[in-house]
Amino acid sequence: MGAIPEGTVLGDGHIKFVLVRVDTRLLHGQVATTWTKMTGPDRIIVVSDDVSKDQLRKTMIVQAAPPGVKVHVVPVQKIIDVAKDPRFGATKAMLLFETPQDLLRAVEGGVDIKKVNLGSMAHSVGKVVVTNAIAMGEDDVETLEKLAGHGIEFDVRKVPADSAEPFDAIMKKAKSELAAQTK
Repeated sequence: MGAIPEGTVLGDGHIKFVLVRVDTRLLHGQVATTWTKMTGPDRIIVVSDDVSKDQLRKTMIVQAAPPGVKVHVVPVQKIIDVAKDPRFGATKAMLLFETPQDLLRAVEGGVDIKKVNLGSMAHSVGKVVVTNAIAMGEDDVETLEKLAGHGIEFDVRKVPADSAEPFDAIMKKAKSELAAQTK
């Protein structure tokens, strides 16, 4: 099948996001199996400027694709362009963001996202652990607050079987532990 001519409208002209997830590990076993089964995407789009420039990571992510699902690794600007392109109207996509900062850039660029699954945010220097899978620094807290300000609802859990943690509670914990860390 050749490229779809520009200007063609498929479906209602708006790409469907069956799951938008922030996960430092991006596409890995749990995502590839449980979330894909639950949400039924026809493509998984990893959105990361860093990964899109890293041939080895790109190759590993594409190889982790579950059967029958196409995987793409794109920079943030590309998802902003795709979200405005009516040729993707029949597409059901799972978006995977490595960081909440990349997600915020996409939202501020006009990508229409209503709900986000916070799956995993890796611990590093300066971050505090707020759940068994999520660590946050000051920048993460600010970024997530900005996303919430855009009306985004958060679903905080690693896999569908987990019960969701309350977003307000993890934000409160992050702020109090970050404040304690700076004293």
